[in-house]
Amino acid sequence: MLRLIHLLTIIYVIVLTLLLEMPIDPPEIVEEIAGPLVRHAHLITFTLLGFLVELGRTRKSMLFWLSLLLGYAVSAELLQLLLNSLCHRTFDWWDMLNNVVGALFGTLIGYCCRPLVKRPVESLDKMG
Repeated sequence: MLRLIHLLTIIYVIVLTLLLEMPIDPPEIVEEIAGPLVRHAHLITFTLLGFLVELGRTRKSMLFWLSLLLGYAVSAELLQLLLNSLCHRTFDWWDMLNNVVGALFGTLIGYCCRPLVKRPVESLDKMG
């Protein structure tokens, strides 16, 4: 079960990175078509990512993985700022905030669900 969670997390990060950085139509058109769902997409996707990372965490501390998640959440939005002229991606403070809040929320949910996943005896799950 734990290996499946690790595999799903890796695949999810790759797909999420591609989706966050792929070229799109000008943002005004996307906002018009997708509506309010766009505002919550960052929160939902990073909540799922935080959940998967926390659920699959074994040897490193929660603080280590949470700092990686928060770094990824911020850097994904900063990369959109750098790619603005190439693929119409725009930097948005609200998106970055949704990324960070989603990662924190997903980590909290994953922490609460950790007892549901069977772990190997040699895992250093006691680290935090």
